[in-house]
Amino acid sequence: MAVDGGPLPGASVACVYWSEATAEGPVNGRTVAVRLGGYAAPTRSLALRWLRAQAHRIADGLDPDPAEPWAGEGVLCPVPERYADAPAELRRWAADDLRQQAAALRLAEGLPFRLTAADHTGRYSLLARPVAATALPRVAAAPGLGAA
Repeated sequence: MAVDGGPLPGASVACVYWSEATAEGPVNGRTVAVRLGGYAAPTRSLALRWLRAQAHRIADGLDPDPAEPWAGEGVLCPVPERYADAPAELRRWAADDLRQQAAALRLAEGLPFRLTAADHTGRYSLLARPVAATALPRVAAAPGLGAA
C-alpha cells in the first residue's frame, strides 16, 4: 500500500491458492493441532495436486503398506469396516476424479475447499482457498550495480 492507502504504482493483484494440511488429535490428555505443511500455489490445479500429494503422505504415514519390508508378518492389520479409517478416506479422495472436479469448481467460484478425515487417531484436514496477492512491479537495478 502507498502512504495514502491506495495501491502501489505499477502493482497488480493476482489470485493465489493457499493450501495447507493440518492434524488435530489427543496428546497427553488435551487436543493439539499441528500444521503439517503449507503451499502458496499459483493455480487451482497446482493447489489440488499439492493436496493430493499431502493426502497420500498423511495416509502412508498413518497406514503404511503391510508389504513394506520393515513390517513383519502380523505387525499391521486392516481396520475393521465398522470403524472410521482416515487414511482410506484420504486415499479415496485423492483418487476420485469427480471429487477433484468438485474441489476445483469451488476454488474457481472463489470459495474455499476443505476435506477432513477423522478416526481414532485424530482429524486430518486439507484446505485450499483463494487469496489475493499483490504482485509488485520489477525494479531495474541502479546503474553500476548489475552483475559483473
